[in-house]
Amino acid sequence: MVEGFLSDRICEQCQGRCCKTMGCSLAPQDMLDALKGNAVTSESLERLLQQSGRYAIDSFQTGGRAFYYLRMRHKCFTFIGVDAMGECIALTKQGCSLAFEDRPKGGRMLEGRENGGCIQHYTQEMMIAEWEPYQNILKAIWDRWHDKFEKGGIFDQCEEEYMQYQMKKRR
Repeated sequence: MVEGFLSDRICEQCQGRCCKTMGCSLAPQDMLDALKGNAVTSESLERLLQQSGRYAIDSFQTGGRAFYYLRMRHKCFTFIGVDAMGECIALTKQGCSLAFEDRPKGGRMLEGRENGGCIQHYTQEMMIAEWEPYQNILKAIWDRWHDKFEKGGIFDQCEEEYMQYQMKKRR
């Protein structure tokens, strides 16, 4: 049995409020499962990010430095997560498109609450402990693509596409 909180009924009632603001965080084990036995290298991870269309590298600040991890990609965005907020690629009108056991750890460990005060049990401290061994690889990919996307206007284009997507949804 996969560890976590099955909150589909609660999430269906709120229509994925959490999933509309950010894609859930992966754990390294989720990344390893997605790599299907391939070694974790900059090349294999970059290939996964580009080809799957499901994941993005994101970061948060801790101890005065950027800390990198993977999360579900946001709709209309790239695999470099400069988009602080966005709707998860797996969110549909019916809820999460992924079966519970296939969801990233951040999705499985989100405890839905009737009042909307959901609790994330995959904490930042846990993420730091688990993702620390992968910082060099994640940072190398981030550094290789971030400036290229920024200079090429890709992030601005993503913002525009996302605004168009949101406008279509509201009609």
